[in-house]
Amino acid sequence: MSVSAELVRTWDTAACDRQARRLFHLADDLDRAYERLCRTEVDLTGWHGSAADRGRLRIRLAAVAASRLAAGLRQAADVVRSALAGLTEAVRLVRASAQSPEEGEEAVALALSVDRRVAAGLIAVAADVHRRSTGSPAALTLPGPGATPAEVARWWTGLRPDLRRRALTEHASALGQLAGLPASARDTANRLLLGQRLRLLRAERDRLVVGLVPTAPAGRRWATSVRTMLAVAESVERELAALQRSGTPARLLTFDLEGAGRVAIGLGDIDRARHVAVVVPGMGQDAAHGVGRTVGQAARLRDEAGADTAAVAWIGYAAPGWAEVPFPTRARAGGRSLAADLRALAAGRTADGGDPPHVTVVGHSYGSTVVGAAATADRLEAGDLVLLGSPGVLVEHADELGLRRGHVFVGEAPLDPVADLGVFGADPGDAEFGAVRIGADPGPGVPWPERLTGGDHSHYLDQDSESLRNVARVVVGRRADISGPCRGEAP
Repeated sequence: MSVSAELVRTWDTAACDRQARRLFHLADDLDRAYERLCRTEVDLTGWHGSAADRGRLRIRLAAVAASRLAAGLRQAADVVRSALAGLTEAVRLVRASAQSPEEGEEAVALALSVDRRVAAGLIAVAADVHRRSTGSPAALTLPGPGATPAEVARWWTGLRPDLRRRALTEHASALGQLAGLPASARDTANRLLLGQRLRLLRAERDRLVVGLVPTAPAGRRWATSVRTMLAVAESVERELAALQRSGTPARLLTFDLEGAGRVAIGLGDIDRARHVAVVVPGMGQDAAHGVGRTVGQAARLRDEAGADTAAVAWIGYAAPGWAEVPFPTRARAGGRSLAADLRALAAGRTADGGDPPHVTVVGHSYGSTVVGAAATADRLEAGDLVLLGSPGVLVEHADELGLRRGHVFVGEAPLDPVADLGVFGADPGDAEFGAVRIGADPGPGVPWPERLTGGDHSHYLDQDSESLRNVARVVVGRRADISGPCRGEAP
C-alpha cells in the first residue's frame, strides 16, 4: 500500500501510542509468567522419573518461550514509540490548511520516511525473534563503555527476562554503573554490589586489626582507604535499612567507592512517579559525611510534595571543605556528573515503556553552584531548578542556565550570609538575575541565637519551614501557591 495524503490524514497516532503501551504491559505479564514457570520448575525438583523429566523440560521450554516473546514485544513497542513524534508531525503537516502543493508533498514524504523506518524496525524485530527461537542459546553481551544512556535503555528494552536475571547476578558491578537502566534494575545490581563490597572491606579491616599496623606510607594509605570506603558502604547500608523500617520505597541508584565516593538513593517510585526532585547538597556533604543528612532532606521534600512524587538524594561529587569551597573546580566536576546522571534518569524511565518525568533539581549552597555548572556544561534533563542559599551559579543571568524563563527559582533565608556573597557569578537573589524568588523563612524551629550567627543557611529543607513548602510546590507544579517574594514577578 502506498502512502498518500488521504491515508496519512486518517492516521491516529494517539491510538498508536496506546497500543504500544499495551505491548509493554503484555511484556510485563510475560515477565511474571516466566518467573512463575521458573519457580514451578524449581518446586518440582523432588519429582523423579521419565514423566518428571519430560514435565520439567516442557516447563523450561515454556519459560524460554515466554522470555523470548516478552523481549520481542518490548522491541516492537519501542520501535513504534520512537517514531511517534515523527508520525505525529507528519499527520499535523498533512492536515494543515492552506498548504502549497510543494508543502503537501514534503509532508507526505516525511510520513513515508517515518513509515518505512517503522516497517523496517518491525521486520528486524520479527527476524530477531525468529533467530532466537531457532538458533543456539542467546549470549549475554553488555553495552560497550561508550554506549549512551539511550543506547543502554534500548539494549535493556530488548533483553529477555532470563538474560536480565543473568546480567543482574553475574555483572552487578557493571550494571550498577550502567547509565540508562531503569531504577529498579540499578537498585538490584547495586545492592548486590554493596553486599559484596561490605564483606570484602570488613574482612580487610579485620585483617588489618589482627595483623601488624602498616608502617610504610603505602600501607598506611591503604588502611586509611579501607576505613573510608567501609564508612561510606556502612552509611549506605544504615540508610537503606532505616528506609526499609519506615516503609519508604528506596532505590540505590549509584554506589561507587572510588575517590571521594558517589552515592545516589532514590525515595519512592523513581521509574513511574510523575515528578522527581533531585537534591544536591553543599559543602562538607560528601559520601563519607552527607548520606544521612541528604537522604533526610530528600525524604522530607518527597513527603511534603505528596503522591506521585519521588526524590533522589544525590551525593554524587567530591563536596569541598573549607579549603576548597572558594573555588569552582569541584563544582564543575560535579556538574558534569550531575548532567550525566540526569540523562541516565530520563533514559532509564523510557527503557520499559515509561515516560520521562518532570524533574526539579534542588541545589543548596555550593550544591547550587554544582547545578549551575551542570546547566552550563550541557542541556539539563530538568524542567525546573531551585537554588537555595546560593553563592552563585557561574552565570550572570538565569537565561544562561538553559531553561525556559520563569523555571529557575531562588530561595534566600532572611539571615543567610552565604546567599548574598555572589562569589561564583551574579547573586541569584538579585532582581537583575531574572530568577523567580520564593519565600524561604526557616520558621520558628531555628533558635534566634543560631539564626543571628548565620544559622538560616542550614535549614532550607527543615520540616514545617516555608522554604520546604515552597520547594515542594515547585516540584509538583503548584506555582500559584508559592508564598513570599515570588508573587508579582514575571512568569
